Amino acid sequence: MNTPSFRLSRPFVFSVVVVAPLASKFLHLFQHVGSIPSLRFILFFPTFFIQDCFLVIVARLLLHGSTGTLPLIGLCIASFLSVVLLFAAAAQIGFYYVTGGEIQWDATSNVAGDPAAVRLMMSGIGPVSIAGLFLLLLSVLVTPVLFNKVGGWLLSVYKLVSPASWDTLLPLVQKSDSSHKRVFRLWPLCMFTTILALTVLQLTRPSTPYDHMSLTLPFAMTKIFYTKKIDECAMQTLPNGQSFPLPDLVKEEFWEVPRDSYKGWAPGQKSFFARQYAEWRPGWLPEKVPAGFFRWDPDTPITWDKNFKNNSTAGGKKDKCSSDGKPTHYNPVADPLRITNLDLEPYEALQEALQDPSVIISHVVLVTLESARKDLFPIKEGSYLYNQIIKSHGEKKTKAEINKDLAKLTTVAEQITGENFQSQPTNHSQKRSPSDGVWQDNAGPGMGGINVIGGLTGSSLSFKSVLGSHCGVGPLPEDFLEEVNGDIYQPCIPQILNLFNHGKEDAEKDDEEHRDSVLKRKWRSVFAQSITDHYDRQDVLNEHMSFDETIVRDNLDDKESKYYPPSEPELNYFGYSEHQIKPYIRDLIADAVEKKQRLFLSHMTSTTHHPWKVPEEFNSTEYMGSEGSHEHLNSYLNAVRFDDIWLGELLGLLDDAGISNETLVVVVGDHGQAFEEDSEKTGTYENSHISNFRVPLLFRHPHLPRVQVHANATSMSIIPTILDLLINTNSLDKSDKAAASDLIHEYEAQSLLRPYKPQHNGRQAWNFGIINAGGSLLAITSAAVPYRLVIPLSKDYQFRFTNLEKDPNELHPSEEWTLDDMFARVSRYHGEAAAKWVAEADAIGRWWAKERHRLYHYHGKK
Repeated sequence: MNTPSFRLSRPFVFSVVVVAPLASKFLHLFQHVGSIPSLRFILFFPTFFIQDCFLVIVARLLLHGSTGTLPLIGLCIASFLSVVLLFAAAAQIGFYYVTGGEIQWDATSNVAGDPAAVRLMMSGIGPVSIAGLFLLLLSVLVTPVLFNKVGGWLLSVYKLVSPASWDTLLPLVQKSDSSHKRVFRLWPLCMFTTILALTVLQLTRPSTPYDHMSLTLPFAMTKIFYTKKIDECAMQTLPNGQSFPLPDLVKEEFWEVPRDSYKGWAPGQKSFFARQYAEWRPGWLPEKVPAGFFRWDPDTPITWDKNFKNNSTAGGKKDKCSSDGKPTHYNPVADPLRITNLDLEPYEALQEALQDPSVIISHVVLVTLESARKDLFPIKEGSYLYNQIIKSHGEKKTKAEINKDLAKLTTVAEQITGENFQSQPTNHSQKRSPSDGVWQDNAGPGMGGINVIGGLTGSSLSFKSVLGSHCGVGPLPEDFLEEVNGDIYQPCIPQILNLFNHGKEDAEKDDEEHRDSVLKRKWRSVFAQSITDHYDRQDVLNEHMSFDETIVRDNLDDKESKYYPPSEPELNYFGYSEHQIKPYIRDLIADAVEKKQRLFLSHMTSTTHHPWKVPEEFNSTEYMGSEGSHEHLNSYLNAVRFDDIWLGELLGLLDDAGISNETLVVVVGDHGQAFEEDSEKTGTYENSHISNFRVPLLFRHPHLPRVQVHANATSMSIIPTILDLLINTNSLDKSDKAAASDLIHEYEAQSLLRPYKPQHNGRQAWNFGIINAGGSLLAITSAAVPYRLVIPLSKDYQFRFTNLEKDPNELHPSEEWTLDDMFARVSRYHGEAAAKWVAEADAIGRWWAKERHRLYHYHGKK
């Protein structure tokens, strides 16, 4: 049986196998060309293509021959490889066009199994398709010349190295058989010199960043199948306070003794106070320990030996790493980074209101604004983004005309923050005149609560950020929501409220005062959003946080649902606009009032997520001018206005139910959103730009005076602040207040009800920000200094330093591949103090990252 010939297809297949990886490689090098000195780039340039040459040779050998079984197998392998590489290279080019960044192949396995994530990636199919067609056209143009040329070169090499031709490799040869005259040939020497030079360059060049820059596409894609190995015991070898990189700051002379509910602060293996805390069992815990409080579960007793050894972990399972002699649960007494401000009095402006018997918190609403930038909550005249908008119009519109539109962009945000669009506002405490049916705040002049200026998200990945706001924990430095494969090491808000429900019987007297009645009521915790909760395992996270109920896209699509069908089509690849969840939230509020329940409502918006679509009936505005391309930012600004109006509608539901004056509304952004106007790289994925991290954070209560708090804090402060407000407004009964007074000391972050401590006894209030997708980059800031450092958690990324005081919008970051180079650069341009901070921040950040693995009891992907 004769195997059919495939002569016509082989040259084209070969062209694709060569063109696609080379196009990807040149794009890859283009993105890194400015990251190393030009002379080094030129010197090592030939070594960047060694892997590509190997790929070309293998592909040509696979396609050698035309008939027979082996050539057919080679053709099948090469054809499959060509399809994969074509798609991958097109995806790389399309991704760069949309975001300015690179695809990280090790993260794609998380996306492939998530339908919502696949729909997200498919939104960029246009640029990818165009890139694919371009690569195909280029492959056609070099067919069959490329196939024949490479084949000819390989044949020449084969003939050259065959034993019969070894003499041709010598530079000195005899001219002829009849002559003894010897001649010198230059080309063998050039060939050997080239091979030797490449070998020397390859062996002597530093691994970072050149190994990363040399990686060819098929080898890079093998990371898809790579599972990072976690040394389970190694991740638990750093207990709180031990192996801390700045040991001088945790000496015994700085230890603090316990007082009242404060358990003290004394990091170290020999700390009596840390051991005392570890053996403590709260008296307010019920016999059956609620979810979230596993570290006090009597079924998992902690036994300590003289070496400070913990013999158990969560869930009643013996910790196989317990022999290392170190505790596995979070211990606030032994946390070397923890700074408490609970020894300070609340802000003076709030103290009188906190003692007012009419001020009470019956309900808590936590609103998480998707992709919410602080500079748009509200927008302010004179800000960097405002100036970019003005600049986009050139001379075609006057500033007054532009301001007319921008003044209506974030009117609700202006009202609840107390910040004004105008750079020189009039008396903003005066009530605004109604405009376009937007909600109007009924709080009195100067009232409204705590607005934080300077807040940063703990992660630019949404649900890692949600963990900070809902559970008061730092995110796990692993790609995507791997926290669900570990133990959330602090009780989350619904779990705390479930604890408060213990022992309550729903019995009320008709003649009871309102406060007494409220304190006897049970809490109900509900999570509500109009989009899917299946993206990145959010449904699993909600279950882990112990919500009593969730209302999500599945409910809206349920034919048995009260408000089925939705009145609008899907807005984006995640689901519907916030309008579709409004009747459900209205019913939740009405039900809580009717049944005399205390409601904790967590609501997450979605319209401000890419692709920033708004409902068809929404009147969009052209905020951006025609100078340059600003389509994405213009769409985002319209989505911001939509969500601003929606936030007013949500607050209006509280007004309509008559409970706005006894509801604490917490508003926080999950992360920001970088655009072309901010940096070359857009979006949040692997993008450390500061615009992805500055977020709104406020605690609104109409009966609390307005306080503007300037603090470099994160959403981890939300739980301590909520507990502090509940305690100080006497919104808890005696037993709940006792539990809350203990629990508030369990959390790492400071309360924003009190003056924020940027440093204490030489220790800085460090903040950490995980950069989407989570496992590659970590941003580090400190409330004590204006510096910001981004450190790579893998060798594929650079260090990045900025001084936010001098460069608040990070227009001129310093970037280096090694810590030594970064230290030298910062020392040269920013001074020795800044360089010292960089070294400390890097050490602290790496310690913190390992500590998260220990605290989450994380042992790798499941």
